[in-house]
Amino acid sequence: MSASGHIAFPPPSLRGSFSVYALSSVADDVWAAGRAAGPERIVRSSRGEPWQLVPDSDGSGSAQLYGVHATASDDVWAVGYEHVGSSNADRTHIAHRDASGWQRVASPNVAHNSNRLVAVDAWGPDDACAVGASTAYPPSSTPLGLPPVAAWDTLVLRWDGAHWAAAANPGRGLLADACAIDAETYWAVGTAAPARPARGGALVPLVALYADGSWHQAEPPGEGTLFGVAATGPDDVWAVGQDQDPARLGGPLILHYDGHEWAAIDAPAATGQAWLNDVVCAARDDVWAVGAHQPTGGGIGPLILHFDGSSWARVEPPPTAGASVLLAVTARAGQGAWAGGFASPTLDDNGYALSPATSAGGGR
Repeated sequence: MSASGHIAFPPPSLRGSFSVYALSSVADDVWAAGRAAGPERIVRSSRGEPWQLVPDSDGSGSAQLYGVHATASDDVWAVGYEHVGSSNADRTHIAHRDASGWQRVASPNVAHNSNRLVAVDAWGPDDACAVGASTAYPPSSTPLGLPPVAAWDTLVLRWDGAHWAAAANPGRGLLADACAIDAETYWAVGTAAPARPARGGALVPLVALYADGSWHQAEPPGEGTLFGVAATGPDDVWAVGQDQDPARLGGPLILHYDGHEWAAIDAPAATGQAWLNDVVCAARDDVWAVGAHQPTGGGIGPLILHFDGSSWARVEPPPTAGASVLLAVTARAGQGAWAGGFASPTLDDNGYALSPATSAGGGR
């Protein structure tokens, strides 16, 4: 998610008619990619004005967009995939916004059956990276509709200013997010099947660095799955997801890279199930992570954490948040943050501004 620029005004709340899957902000614009009842897949709030729903690049609504990234108001990427019924296949979908509006951009597919992009990040107009996964399994070919993690290959596409091309990938598994560190340097995170049976059947985090044209897999601690990654620089990288160590009951997973090694960081205690879907770094002492919390015997609700440079603390959502699950967050140093996701079929907010001043609960 983009963390540069300045938001003059916080964006207004969103109600349940639009589910937010990804957020990015630059200058005075906030962009959200997600899903509405019609063909709209992107919404925009500029200078604090009401949200504007934007159809996808061809207006058909056939594509589902899961990632968005803005480097400028006239340089915005949105990625996802669309299902082709005639061939029962998923095909990558990439759209770009310039000064003239949104256009679809040609993107490669590496597998015959399923090719899915879920995140995109960019260093500049001629350097972007989109990630996801591909598999030879046809969509919905298994009882639960998704092949097992071991059946997927990570999918990486790179933009050179003129074309998207398939790039080397870090191996088997599912990539969920990527963040730019420098020109042609990216961290990517996701989930992999363990090389040997893990305790309780847990999955393992997938963490890899793209540099010098190739991938270098890291060995992060713990078991679990990662959904989001963000950084302020090469020695300050955060990754978040869900801990699947059987010794703990499905709590948030937070990892940090200091330029030398990855370490697990304790999250504020939470009873029941909890996980983090996204993270954004506004500054080294201003990091936000969002997800969901399901207390034992209770309903589901948003989970919001903030790092102030020394410890993580839980932040209470506004009363209008309701039974929402947060999937995305964007922020500015000293400006607070804006988070979004999806809500129950009521008029509860599924997107709202956050401030660390309202934090509550323990730290590490």
